[in-house]
Amino acid sequence: MNEELLQRLEKEAEKITLDMPASLHDREFTQVFNLEFARLIVEECVNVCDKIYFDRYADAEDWERSEEGDAIKKHFGVEE
Repeated sequence: MNEELLQRLEKEAEKITLDMPASLHDREFTQVFNLEFARLIVEECVNVCDKIYFDRYADAEDWERSEEGDAIKKHFGVEE
């Protein structure tokens, strides 16, 4: 497992959670943090799918998101 990537995503999720305008109790913080961390992991998976698709099939001018990436986002309910 890529520990460096997970640590970067964890820090990003923490920053997003801390930057929220409302103050959160411990339980709320944990819930929001977990959702943001999961969202970032799913987005990273989509980026990998898109990169594989791009490397195999697309010219730089014709680049589109892969169907696999869209399916992953839809399955997990992750919006851009």
